[in-house]
Amino acid sequence: MGLMFKLRIRNLNETYGGGKENLAADFLQAIGFLGNDRPRTRETKRAKTGIRLFTKCLIPEPSHSWTTSDIATELDVPLQAIYRHLQWLREAGFLTEDFPGKAEDPKKVRLWHYDLQKAWAGVENRARICLDTYREIVNNLNQTLKEAKGIVPEGMMILEKDEPFGIDIREIRRETDLNYESELSALGRGIGLFSNHHYPYRESMPYKIIDECFFQRPDRAWTAEEIAAWIETTRPTAYRHLNRLISLGFIERCRAEDGGPPTSAFHLRYGSLKKAWAKIETQVELVLDKYRKTIKQLSEN
Repeated sequence: MGLMFKLRIRNLNETYGGGKENLAADFLQAIGFLGNDRPRTRETKRAKTGIRLFTKCLIPEPSHSWTTSDIATELDVPLQAIYRHLQWLREAGFLTEDFPGKAEDPKKVRLWHYDLQKAWAGVENRARICLDTYREIVNNLNQTLKEAKGIVPEGMMILEKDEPFGIDIREIRRETDLNYESELSALGRGIGLFSNHHYPYRESMPYKIIDECFFQRPDRAWTAEEIAAWIETTRPTAYRHLNRLISLGFIERCRAEDGGPPTSAFHLRYGSLKKAWAKIETQVELVLDKYRKTIKQLSEN
């Protein structure tokens, strides 16, 4: 199986302690290297091994080429404990392989360009190529979608709340037949909205919510109860999908401007997929800028 680029974009937890190891841990958790976002994730053996791979091997010795045995010995862990980490870094384009002159010689891995900041620049470039593809898809989808007259549904006002932002960036394969369904499915796979267990995507809850409730009705506000009734599910399940769309930046909260019901509802941001996506890209760029500054800080002695 070939390598598939993937990267998570999430705001860094800048309040999590000081020191290079804490900074590295927060960065690695933000980009998806340590697994999920749960607070205790970085306390697992797997996460600690990943953090030490950076703090003991890659950061202090960026020009060094390592065999897997070298790394396992340096970290005092079994070989099996580092394979998944190395695979992830190769998929992201952070690491490459040095091929030996002889077939029997062990392969070695190293940072691209033997430099932490240059290696990260390559990762960032691949992320932007994915964003270019997503923008093409959004423009294609937008050709068949209507935009609302206002940025907020009539009679509603935006409910200001500090929402966490998080989006996946994955390399995707688009169908040769670029129809609406295939394009939306490809975009959803790329940004982490759809997963394999949602297939066929058109029949899945997240597809129906984002398309039928928001893309096709950009002028309307929906309560969680209305969403639950539309897709025939429970209110907690509807909230789970709505919270995901909020964190992605596609929808935002609103309420009736006269103070009456509904006191909590949701609508397509700016009443337009294209405008919402432009805002999402701006947020991605802000996070990438923080990632770049973090890498610079980690590379400094």
